[in-house]
Amino acid sequence: MSAEELKLLDELFESCQYQDSLDMIEKLTDGRDSCEVKWRLARTVFFLSKQSTIDDEREKLVREAFGHASAALDTDGDNFGANKWYGAILSEKAALDGVTERIKQLENVQKHFQRAVALNGTSDPGIWHMLGQFNYKLSEVNWITRKLINSVAPNPPTASYAEALECFTKAETIKPGFYALNLLYLGKCHLALKQPGEAKAWLERAAAVEVRCEDDRICREEATELLRKL
Repeated sequence: MSAEELKLLDELFESCQYQDSLDMIEKLTDGRDSCEVKWRLARTVFFLSKQSTIDDEREKLVREAFGHASAALDTDGDNFGANKWYGAILSEKAALDGVTERIKQLENVQKHFQRAVALNGTSDPGIWHMLGQFNYKLSEVNWITRKLINSVAPNPPTASYAEALECFTKAETIKPGFYALNLLYLGKCHLALKQPGEAKAWLERAAAVEVRCEDDRICREEATELLRKL
């Protein structure tokens, strides 16, 4: 697959044209076995799963996406995109497999995110957002859940809201406004850190995003609700 075709796939993805992206990949006669195509296929199927309103279909698509991400990583374990999307999709798949599996995979998810950062953390905002969400969700864990995590995983990762904020800020610095949910999580981090002024500024931006996909809808609804409570 040519560099121009890969660029077109990325443009389709960034404009939320996931089905068109999938159709383009499925029509390929050359390059289907490359790591760059495999992780893009995983990414596309993963985002199609987010659009599904049927639980069984959504689960099927997540597991299919994980298969493609695993294949990409097997093809090239040092590929940035393969590590990035393997980590993201593994996290979602582990959640489908139950609490114990989700806990067991925390360290593995973090490992692939950190590997992706090491490979291309200076120019890709998405991986910083993923690492930020990972840190944010770990920070939300209450002491009862933390006790459960410690009983299942010998060396579970830990994180703070400040670390999550640092990741989301890094993502926004690389490419301002690249992803609606990054605006939302910047606001949520500031709320968690008891900085309502900063939180309001980000949440107002998040509540005003154009809705093009499911993540945009989630962003607007949650930001609007949080603003009502300020």
